[in-house]
Amino acid sequence: MIIERAFRRFRKQRAAAQLIEEALLLSVALVALSLLVGGISSILKEAGGFTSNIWGSISNTLNGLFSSAFQW
Repeated sequence: MIIERAFRRFRKQRAAAQLIEEALLLSVALVALSLLVGGISSILKEAGGFTSNIWGSISNTLNGLFSSAFQW
């Protein structure tokens, strides 16, 4: 009887510990996911800016080369 009570109490404490552990793991996963999404967003913004600058340079170069041949 005493062993059964102690075992029940231990199982309840273990279930609570598992819930706490799962909550902590979920919060760590959410933080990692937010960092990943933020990093990807930052990389895409930088790539977009780089592409825009390259396109502007090419456009200016072509405009400088062909501005005398084609008057707009």
